[in-house]
Amino acid sequence: MSSDEEQAERDADIGRDAANVLLALINGVSPGVAYNIIGCMTVTVFTTVPFVNPLDALDEFDQWAAYTRQMIASEIKERLQ
Repeated sequence: MSSDEEQAERDADIGRDAANVLLALINGVSPGVAYNIIGCMTVTVFTTVPFVNPLDALDEFDQWAAYTRQMIASEIKERLQ
């Protein structure tokens, strides 16, 4: 495994751990509240990262959204099996 792959794996593990903590904190809130929390966090992340060209944030968001959509689709497919 390359150094980049190892870093990506570590980043994914950190992300999953952080998501589990956040989910525990919002346990029991309505879906609308949960969506607003996730939405606000997403906007904050993509507007605070110091991109050389601020419009690159939109391209990065599009890539992240596609990646996240694929993760959701995979999870749903697993549950349906």
